[in-house]
Amino acid sequence: MSRPARLFLSYRRDDAAGYAGRLEDALEQRLGAGTAFRDLDDIAPGADFVREIRAQLAQAHAVVVLIGPRWAGESGGTGGSGTAGRRRIDDPADFVRIEVQEALASGVPVVPVLLPGATMPAAGTLPEPLAALARRNAMTLGDVHWDADVDRLVAAVGLAPARRAVWPWALGGVVVAALAVGAWCRWGAGSANGALDDAALTARLAGTWQADVAYDWGDRHPERFEFRRHAGQWAGTASFLRYPRAIEHLRFDGRHLHFVTRSESSMGNETRRPTQRYAAELSADGTVLAFRLEFDGAFGSPRPVSFTAWRVPTDAAPR
Repeated sequence: MSRPARLFLSYRRDDAAGYAGRLEDALEQRLGAGTAFRDLDDIAPGADFVREIRAQLAQAHAVVVLIGPRWAGESGGTGGSGTAGRRRIDDPADFVRIEVQEALASGVPVVPVLLPGATMPAAGTLPEPLAALARRNAMTLGDVHWDADVDRLVAAVGLAPARRAVWPWALGGVVVAALAVGAWCRWGAGSANGALDDAALTARLAGTWQADVAYDWGDRHPERFEFRRHAGQWAGTASFLRYPRAIEHLRFDGRHLHFVTRSESSMGNETRRPTQRYAAELSADGTVLAFRLEFDGAFGSPRPVSFTAWRVPTDAAPR
């Protein structure tokens, strides 16, 4: 079997780490496992960064450059630059600059993707080796139209969604029918287009969930998740560092769950409003949520956190 075409995701960790992880998951759901390359997870410790980047670019189908509000790494307390008065993108040793510079030089298609709050940098504001990036047609990627934006990106780079496995004809219609009936019994009756109806979605997720979360910076807290559904809309709260925060942009298809929360943190004279991005998969029996939490805009660029949440019995939930 041939190796799947790969999309190289370039991003600055303290600018777009949450979006990069979420996009990687979305691309692999559409195009197959191993489709996306992301240095955070895919470059081994101790490996030569530039050599590895060049090797990955040599087999990449296209490069996606995620540009958020702090992509250039502005100094002065907004971008985390280590040199006062100088942007990180102006440093020849900056990893993001190296990635984009090597991508442009390689001839592989390069697609800039603007994240919420970002604008396309003008050629005159970029280092000379990166000026060609400003001439690339940019796309947008945001929470409100996430699925449609990802689909547009997939189409723009010329990749087709992965084909689902087809049962051999020898299995016969009886086996296929039995599987269909089993799936119906497992997930509940759906609507005419195959989606779960409102009552089935509510039954699978609504209620209280509890988790013990160990964060990258050493803290460990019990966290609580409250989901409710009314008139076809989801709402609720998710605690972060034991403080309940309003859930935004919740999407749930009966098995996969995505939502975000927002917080505020300060360090010295700087205040940031990072976003927590949650993705989870519900177990077949509907009692366990396997979570992955990523952070966008936080101090120190914490690594993603994986944890498990269990449904709290109704009679155990506080009244």
